[in-house]
Amino acid sequence: MNDVLAAEATREVQWEVTTAMVVVMYASMGIALLVFGYGIWRLFRVWRLGRRAAVWNRLGARLRRMLAAIAQATVLRRRLPGFMHALIFYGWWVLLGATCVVFIDHDLGLRIMQGAFYLVFQSLIVDLFGALVLLGLGIAFYRRYVMRPQQLEHREPADALLLGSILLIVLTGFALEGIRIAATDDPWANWSPIGAVTSLSLGRLANDAALTRAYPWFWLTHLLLWHVLLAALPFTKFVHVFTSPLNVFFSDPGPAKGVVEPTDFTAEAVRLGINAPADMTWRQLFSLDACTECGRCEAVCPAHAAGKPLSPKRVILDLRDGIRAAGANAGPLAGGVIAPEALWACTTCRACEEVCPVAIEHVPLIVGMRQNLAMEQAAVPTRVGEMVANLEAREHPFRGASSGRTDWMEGLPVQELDSIEEAGDLDVVYWIGCAAAFDERAQQIARALVSVLLHAGVRFAVLASKERCTGDPARRTGNEYHYDLLARSNVETLEGAGVTRILTHCPHCLQQLRHEYRAFGGRYEVVHHSEFVSSLIEQGRVRLAPGARERVTFHDPCYLGRYNDVFEAPRRILDVLPTERVEMPRSRSESFCCGAGGGHAFYEDDDGGEKISGIRAREAAATGATTVVTGCPFCLTMLESGARTLTAEQGPPLRARDFVELVADALDSKGSGPA
Repeated sequence: MNDVLAAEATREVQWEVTTAMVVVMYASMGIALLVFGYGIWRLFRVWRLGRRAAVWNRLGARLRRMLAAIAQATVLRRRLPGFMHALIFYGWWVLLGATCVVFIDHDLGLRIMQGAFYLVFQSLIVDLFGALVLLGLGIAFYRRYVMRPQQLEHREPADALLLGSILLIVLTGFALEGIRIAATDDPWANWSPIGAVTSLSLGRLANDAALTRAYPWFWLTHLLLWHVLLAALPFTKFVHVFTSPLNVFFSDPGPAKGVVEPTDFTAEAVRLGINAPADMTWRQLFSLDACTECGRCEAVCPAHAAGKPLSPKRVILDLRDGIRAAGANAGPLAGGVIAPEALWACTTCRACEEVCPVAIEHVPLIVGMRQNLAMEQAAVPTRVGEMVANLEAREHPFRGASSGRTDWMEGLPVQELDSIEEAGDLDVVYWIGCAAAFDERAQQIARALVSVLLHAGVRFAVLASKERCTGDPARRTGNEYHYDLLARSNVETLEGAGVTRILTHCPHCLQQLRHEYRAFGGRYEVVHHSEFVSSLIEQGRVRLAPGARERVTFHDPCYLGRYNDVFEAPRRILDVLPTERVEMPRSRSESFCCGAGGGHAFYEDDDGGEKISGIRAREAAATGATTVVTGCPFCLTMLESGARTLTAEQGPPLRARDFVELVADALDSKGSGPA
C-alpha cells in the first residue's frame, strides 16, 4: 500500500443527505435513547427490590470469568450454536464500534476515519465482520425454524422480529456501501470486498443518478432500524448483550460451588426461603434478565430428560416474566409462579449451571423456593416429610433402619476417636456418613475402604456413635432449620475432638464438611476417598496384585465432579487396576445425574416419567462395560436400581461398584504399609 495515497483514504459522512433527514435522524436517536433509558430504569427498579449481595470481592477472579464469557468460552462448547452465537456477538460489537467511529469523527470532530485506520478497520474489518453476522443470522434462522431443536420450542414473535431487524441493519449497511462505491467510483473500493461486490450488482440495476437519489433514504432507514433496535433492547431478551457479561462478573467466582446461603434463625424477622422478589438478592433478580433463552440448561437437565415437570429454562423465564409484570407484588413464587412439582423434581445436580454461558445459578433459586414450601407453607411431598421426621428423631434420613451407627464396624479393627488421646496423632478421621452406617450395600464401601487404609498403614479413627447426618438431605429439600441443628451439632463435636483432617467416601458429606460447614465455624481439610487412595497408590503404600481385566466405565457423581472438581483421581485409580476403562459420552463435568441428589435418594417421584437412574444405566451399558464404577454410595444405589431395569437387548448384565471395592479386591496379600 502506497503510504502517501493511503493517508488520503477516507469517505464523506452523510453524503447526499439532506438537513431535514439529519434532523429526523438525531430526533430518532434521542427518542431511542430515552426509551432505552426508561427500559433500563424499569429493570433497575426490579433489581433493587432484592437483598444485598457481595459482588466486589475477588475482583481478579471475577474479571477473568467475565473476559472468558466475552470470549464465548462456554458458548463454544456446543459447536454449531456456539459458532453461530460467536459470529453474531463479535460481529455486533464490531459494527457498533464502526458506528461509534463515525460519531467520533463526524460529531466530535476528531478526524480518525482516515488513512490506514479507515482502510483496515472501517472498510476491511467491518466488511468481513458484517458478512460473519449474516452467516450467523443464517444459522440462527435455520436452527430456530428448520431444525427446531426441543430447547428452542418456545419461540416468541419478538425473537424473529429482532433477528430480522439485525438482518436488515446489516443488509442496508452493505447496500449503502455498495451505492456509494458505485456512484462515486471510490478508489478504495477493494478494501471493502462485500461493498465492492454489492456495487457491481447495483451498478447493473440503476444509473449513478438513481443511486445517488436512493442513498439518503437507505441511510435514514439504516439508522432508524438501529434506533428501533436500541429502544427495544431493554424490553426483550436481547438485553442480555449488556446484562450477560455483568452477570458473569457478579456471579460467585468460587472455589466453593453450590453452597446454600444459611438462614439466620436468630434474626428478628426470619426469612424463610424465597416466595417474593424481596426474598431474593438483587444479583439473583439481575441474573433473570441475563438469560439468553438458549435452552442449554433444559437440554442437560436429567429431570427434564426423564419426563419430569421441570425445565430450568422455564423456571428462570417464568420468574423473570412474573416479577417483571407484578414487581414487588409478584408471588407467591414458590408453588405459584413456579409449580411445586417442578421444584421437587430437581436433583440439584448443577448440570444446568455448568452449561449456562451467562453463569445463572438455578439451583439456589430452586432450593430457596423449596425452603419456603417446607418451612412456611408446610407443603412437602409425604416422603420428604418422613425423611425429615427420621432426621429429627434418629439423626439420620433412613426409614425403618434398625441397625446402629457402629454395626458396620463389626469384626474390623477400627478405632473410635474417643479412644485416641490426641486427634493430631491421626492421619485422618474417617467420616462414615449415614449411607454406610445404615444401608447394607453402602456398608461394603466402608469396609473396603477400611481394608485399604489398614493395608497402607494409615492411622485413622471414626467418630462412631457421635457422628450425625451432615444434614445435606434436609438442606437440599428446603428444611433449613433441621439442617442448622445438625450442622451446629456436628461442628461442635468435631471442634471438641480437635479434628482438622477428615476423610469421607460420600460426596454429599464432602460438600458439607469442606464448604458448607464454614458458615458455622467448621474449617477442615476434607478429602474424598478417591483423592486419598490415589495419593496412597502414588506413594507406593498400596500394593496391587495382577488380575483378570474387566471392562469398566466411570460415572462421575455430581457432588464429586461438578460441585468439587474431582474428576481425575478415580480415573487414575482405575487405570492402575486390572481394568479397561471406557468413557460414557456424558462424563466429567457433563456427567448425567444418577437421580439421587436433592433428596431424591429418599423419596420416589409420583409424577410419572422415566427413572433417571435407568437412563444412566442404559448409557453405561451402551459402552460395552460389564461394571459401572462410581465414587458415591447414593450413586451406587441408584445405578444398581437402574441396572435392574435393563433388558437383554440393551446389553449384558451390568454391575455397579465403588472404585474402592475394586481396589480392595486387588490388594496384594503381601501387604505394603507406611512409606
